[in-house]
Amino acid sequence: MSQVQNTAKPRFAEMDMPDAFGSTAPGAPSQPTHLLHFEPLTAGDAGLDVPCDPQGRVGLDALGEKLRNDYFFARTLIGRLFAAPTVRLVPRMSARG
Repeated sequence: MSQVQNTAKPRFAEMDMPDAFGSTAPGAPSQPTHLLHFEPLTAGDAGLDVPCDPQGRVGLDALGEKLRNDYFFARTLIGRLFAAPTVRLVPRMSARG
């Protein structure tokens, strides 16, 4: 299974979009297709994945309170606890029967 990573780093002003994910626009996906991944700088620490659009924009209104707070925490600690975030495709579940 391969993951496609977008090496372009999203700028903070572009990362927070109230309607970037969870939009009710016609044709908008009902499930996230991408994740903004914060990789921990220290081995053994937990990373964080946040639903986003293909450009790395996070829909703050679509996040629950805990995930929204975790996102702000990770974003604040880039360079201290987390590496710069990368955009990843959501792994697809395969049906086995």
